[in-house]
Order: sequence, then C-alpha cells, then structure tokens
Amino acid sequence: MTPENAIRLLKGEIVPVAGCTEPAAIAYAFRTLVRHLRHRPAPSRIQATLHISRDAFRNASTAVVPHLKVSGVLAAAAAGLASRANDFNVFSDFDLTVARSYMENDAWLRTVPVRRNGLYVHLRLTPETNVLLRSRHDHIERLVVRGRDRTPPHQQWPPPPRLNDIFTLARARHPALEALALDFITRQVPAEKGYPLEEQVVRRVIGRMTGYSHPVMTITGSGNQGLFLGLPYRRFYADHGETILPALVFSLLAQVHLSHKHDRLAAECGLATKAAPALAAGLAFARGASARDIRELFRDIPARLAPMPCDGAEPACGDKARQALRAIARYFPNPQ
Repeated sequence: MTPENAIRLLKGEIVPVAGCTEPAAIAYAFRTLVRHLRHRPAPSRIQATLHISRDAFRNASTAVVPHLKVSGVLAAAAAGLASRANDFNVFSDFDLTVARSYMENDAWLRTVPVRRNGLYVHLRLTPETNVLLRSRHDHIERLVVRGRDRTPPHQQWPPPPRLNDIFTLARARHPALEALALDFITRQVPAEKGYPLEEQVVRRVIGRMTGYSHPVMTITGSGNQGLFLGLPYRRFYADHGETILPALVFSLLAQVHLSHKHDRLAAECGLATKAAPALAAGLAFARGASARDIRELFRDIPARLAPMPCDGAEPACGDKARQALRAIARYFPNPQ
C-alpha cells in the first residue's frame, strides 16, 4: 500500500459525527431522500418502511439522539427528516420543532428488523422512492427517486492494508500521513479537564450514548472506537510529541485492518475486537514488537476481554471502554 492510498483510505474512514452512528445512518437515509424531493413530506401524509439489520436496530433503539434527548428509531428518523445537513453529520443541524412534529405520531413509520450482518438500512417512502445504505454507514448503495436511479458514483476505496503494509507505512514517517493522523487526535472531542485518562474516555463514551451533541471523530463507523483511540493518543502526544506519531499511524491502520476482518457491526463489542487491539498494537510497535508479536496481540486481547457482547448503544458502553483500557494499560508509555 502506498502512502497516498493509505491517506485516501483513512480520509474515508475518519468522519466527524454527532451522536451514535447507527441512528445517524437512519437519519442520513431520510435526509438523503428528502434532499431529492421537491418538498419535505408533511407529518400527516408521510408513510415510510424501514428494513434494518438487527445489529443496527439494536444500537439505534438504545442510543439517545442529540438535541432531541430521546432514544429510538422514530427519533432518528424524525431528526433526519428535519435535518439541514448535507453530509453524514445529520444531527449537527436540524429543526427541533419540525422533528418533534414527526414524533407526535409514530403510525407513519414501520420498522422491520431483518437477518442481515453488519450495517443495512433500506428506507422506502414509496416503491419508486427508496434508498439503501449497506456496509459503511455513509455508503449509499442504491438511491431511487420517483423511479429514477439517482445512485451517486461509488467510491473505489483502496484495499485494506496488510500487516506488513502497516509496518512499512508507520516506519516510513510520511509527513502527509502523520499529519492526517495528528489531525484525527487534535480534532477529537475535547477532553474534560480534571479527569484522568481512563475517566475521560469513559465519560465521553457515556456522553455519546446519552445524547451528547458535540461531534466526535469516528473511525471505521464508530465514535466510541474513535474516542478510544483518539483520547489516549492525544495525551501521549502531549507528553511525547511527534515521537508518538508512528505508533498513532500504526494504530489507525490496524483499526482499518481489523475492521475488514470483523463486521463493522456485530454481536461482539468492537472495543474488544478492534479498538483495544489496534491501540495496543501501535504502542507495542513503538517498543519494537515484531509482526508475530502483533498477530499474537490481535488474538490475545479479544480473548482476554471475552465475553463482551454488544447489548446496544447505552451507558454500559462506558464500562466496556474501562475494561478494554485496563486490559491494555501495560502497553501505555506512562503508567496510568
């Protein structure tokens, strides 16, 4: 993998988003269709059917939608209908009054959980007007408006990095790649002053699940995993400066690598299967770990954290973040 392809891949995987990404995907589907209609459907006239994978439904049912301070699929759909945003950060700008008008009656929305793996959101307003998101939270696989195919051109992403690629890229110290990695941690949601690192991560994860409205830098479709990687590395950068950047590049690419080995949404918590191994791998790399060491780490950390089932996007995610941080604390450059 070339540095240019690594940069392109990471730019596509790092996205600022307010709120949980599964309800955001539902809102994005509604916003996408509304943007292509002449007028937003009135609350008294709209009828919509939403087919959604069980994993996405689980998280969207429990996470609180920012500003509305209500959890559930209906709240996500209402915010999407009222959104003014033109990108995936749909909860960053929407009309609260309009959103609440759609929530006064839930009969217009039919939600059907389906047996699909990972992220799957298929919204139909009519048989001739529908949108399908699949795989990535912001990937519009199909868009049909009044019978016309309006699907945007699909991005051709580079293939995921192999472990040998990650070693090569992290060692090369490519300035643009390190600048992108640094941008990820400096733009991450600000830490709360007065709390140790572990509590900062836990509190920010809980805040996202309970409707915190400040955008976080997500990676591979997850804000919690973005926080888990971003906040520790920002602390390490403050303590060690640019010497920590190769480890950061390694962790970000390891996160992408592991996300292609596991579903982005699954029954197991991604903090255990992806973010914790990715964070530990970068820090182990900085200490001279070999490829064999990293492969063992990729197996060992999820095994030590298991079982860590995903029960939905809820405050308990903060406890899982705490467990995952403690499981890899020995890799940190400073005692925590």
